Amino acid sequence: MRNPRTAKNSIFDIIIRTILLLYSIIVIYPVIWTVLTSFKTNQEFYASAWALPKSIDFSNYVNAWYTAKIGAYFTNSIIVVAITIFVTLILCATTSYTLARFKFFGNGLIGKLYMSGLYVPTILGIVPIFLLLVDLDLINKWTGLIAIYTTFSLPFSVFVLIGFYKTIPNELSEAARIDGCTEYGTFWKIMFPISKTGLVTVSIFNYIWVWNDYLFAMTFISSDAKRTLPVGLVRLTDTLQFKTEWGSLFAGLVIIMLPSIIVYALFQSQLTKGLTAGGIKG
Repeated sequence: MRNPRTAKNSIFDIIIRTILLLYSIIVIYPVIWTVLTSFKTNQEFYASAWALPKSIDFSNYVNAWYTAKIGAYFTNSIIVVAITIFVTLILCATTSYTLARFKFFGNGLIGKLYMSGLYVPTILGIVPIFLLLVDLDLINKWTGLIAIYTTFSLPFSVFVLIGFYKTIPNELSEAARIDGCTEYGTFWKIMFPISKTGLVTVSIFNYIWVWNDYLFAMTFISSDAKRTLPVGLVRLTDTLQFKTEWGSLFAGLVIIMLPSIIVYALFQSQLTKGLTAGGIKG
């Protein structure tokens, strides 16, 4: 005879899976529709927005990349994101390791100050940050934008990596010191490589935020030659809407979405492992 509890669990499992399947379709369908629409001509789009494209034509992508300057904005975003992530990793890794592995006066206070940054809404900092960048002559410069991105990326990055470094056994650092490693050597030769999973985790989160940020990029960068992709995409939207070049507009949307999808697909498992490891003793 079948156990009633087992039958109830099976029904519950089917309901949950059905809900998740429907949710996946709701999320994935707009992405697929956007990709398909990016291959349509204006005539095809107006004839039926929901029909499949008659052919795979990349002219919309060429138009968006060159004519609408998406290629230049894309390159700007790559540069800003790469430098931001590199600087953030160096700063957050050294800070997190120090706070997690060493006991000194003010250790707890410094950690709490970093954590408090998680609760500060970015919108509240726009005016004082703008005035500060004006005084430092960093308005409309990538240096100022990267500095702001790095500053706002540190609290979350330090929070995750502190929990990660606390999970590493002390025996590893003790063995390194016995072999003659200094504290600097122990960190860079052993601890930093071991923390790859945590570093990948914070890199992905920071990449997604910086890559898609519009508020800071729009506020602190006014030169068209230095604009990043989100700001450029808004300009593209305004321009192509008036020209009714919907295919090129959707091609631009695909260009900005594709890197994030690829990054998440490649590092999904490491992202999950990093969050789990960072949350054990965080």
